[in-house]
Amino acid sequence: MSNLSPHIWGQLPPELIREIMLFLARMDVTRAHYLRLISNEFNVLILPILFRHVVMLRPEHINNFTTTLLPKRKIYIPALKSKLHCMPRVLSTYKIDTWVLAVNSQRPSLETALASVAPVFTSLTKLAITGQNLSSNAFWLRKNPIHPTVMLLVHYGSPHLVNYYDPIFKDVTHFYTSITHGHRYSTVADLPSLTHLAVSTRSSIPTTTARNLAASLKSALEVCTKLKSLVFIMNFDTIDDPNYHSWTTWLAECLKDKRFIFLPDYRLPRMEWRDIVNGGKTLWDRALEWKRFDDMAEPTRTEMKREAMYIARKEYDDFPGLDRCCTQEWEIDLVQRDNYHPQPLLDDPDMLGPTGFDFQAG
Repeated sequence: MSNLSPHIWGQLPPELIREIMLFLARMDVTRAHYLRLISNEFNVLILPILFRHVVMLRPEHINNFTTTLLPKRKIYIPALKSKLHCMPRVLSTYKIDTWVLAVNSQRPSLETALASVAPVFTSLTKLAITGQNLSSNAFWLRKNPIHPTVMLLVHYGSPHLVNYYDPIFKDVTHFYTSITHGHRYSTVADLPSLTHLAVSTRSSIPTTTARNLAASLKSALEVCTKLKSLVFIMNFDTIDDPNYHSWTTWLAECLKDKRFIFLPDYRLPRMEWRDIVNGGKTLWDRALEWKRFDDMAEPTRTEMKREAMYIARKEYDDFPGLDRCCTQEWEIDLVQRDNYHPQPLLDDPDMLGPTGFDFQAG
């Protein structure tokens, strides 16, 4: 493009110029941000490229996202319409493919902001969301055809029940969660399209809880008729861990089912999400590899398992952490963290001042 003279560039048809700009924007995200500044027309053209993979971890992420997509000003002088207003792109034309909504804050203003741009999520195929965010935004999610096929249900310190009857679960085929039961007696068995399920918990939980969880997994295997794979993930450093052998005993009935795989290769939800978004090996792929070890003879089988867990631990340790001053790590296990405290509502400006509401942080 830099070799074209202004004369030749000026002679190119508008359709070709737009295609060139889109090509350049797709090659480099940083360049795409600069190309947005050329004109309002190019800004509208390039925005969908920047918004294919959306991550929202803090309230300002939601505010910045919605502010960018919505009209910037109202038209007060009809005669100056062309100078004051540039028609925004129709929201339904955005093709957002993956979305993380893990904002550890409850604010009606945030939910209203997301509801105002709901059509941009209708092409969504992959969603990672906290149970709390799913419940608080359920009113507008139900009104729009937002039906991902891959879903991670995460949390901040404590699992949050959801309603598995919600329409958002309608097309989910691959589901990773820590809770198999939800509101209104709903369970993962109520997901009509579910074929691949993954459940995670911590290795050191009370025996009664472990047995109940094993029973719920057995029930899921019996009830979910379309289920092809159920992966149970746990955080072990080595297969020599005594808890690992205890769990194999509790899961004895589940292990009789060929669809069930007990995978000690736990990774952070962000690591799983990275692989899912980038087309890498998913946890279901890793589970199949782990299951193949069982077809090997000893001592090869044990050696391969130990090597796989060593590699997994190294990847876990090398994975970059989040900036703790900005946000916490999102989790996906059944056990409430010991130092967990629910997010107080007192930071919500909608709940302060003369409204009359007085919420006490628990």
